[in-house]
Amino acid sequence: MYIRSFKNGTFRADVRLKGVTKVKTFPTKALAQEWGEQLEENIRIISILSTDAVLSLSDDDIESMGGAELFHKLGIDVFSIRNAEKLRFINKLTKKELLQLTPQRN
Repeated sequence: MYIRSFKNGTFRADVRLKGVTKVKTFPTKALAQEWGEQLEENIRIISILSTDAVLSLSDDDIESMGGAELFHKLGIDVFSIRNAEKLRFINKLTKKELLQLTPQRN
């Protein structure tokens, strides 16, 4: 993490870790430092989560850790993990069966 100060008195935190790059500007150096450290910690935690651990996270947990976009950047598709059984079922359907499930237009 790198904190940069600007002439207007604001501070920018640059986080580059495990292929994730995030930048955010803050009114104080302390806020920039806190945000950067929390983001780095979340990146480290997300990177080692098991599938079961991801399944146990609520939507609020995921948002507080940086959101589904951050998980995705780290190679974790929350949607696919949460819907694995449904996706397996859909993938077993034939083309004809899939077409029968498609809403018909009148």
